[in-house]
Amino acid sequence: MAILSKQLIQDLGIELSEQDYASLSEHFETTLQERVINEITMELSPEQAQELATMQSASDEDLLAWLQANVPDLAEIVSDEVDILLGELAENSEAI
Repeated sequence: MAILSKQLIQDLGIELSEQDYASLSEHFETTLQERVINEITMELSPEQAQELATMQSASDEDLLAWLQANVPDLAEIVSDEVDILLGELAENSEAI
C-alpha cells in the first residue's frame, strides 16, 4: 500500500498530473526506504549488521521477520520517518 496517496497530495493543495504523481510517489518511497535502512543500521550491532548483509537474497517475509526480531523499534522508526517525510512535503508543497 502506497503511503503517499493522490488524496493526501490534494489535501496538501498540490495538483499533479498522473505522471508527476507517479514520479513523486516513487521518489517518496525510495527516500523513505533509504532513511529507514539508515536508521535501522545505526541500531544494529556489528554482528547483526553482518547477518543482515547476508540476507540479500532472502524473501521479503523472511527479511521482515528478521527485522522485527532484531530491531525492537522498527515500527517506530518507520512511523517517524514517514512523519518526517510528510512534514517535508507539506513544508515544500508550494515549490512542487
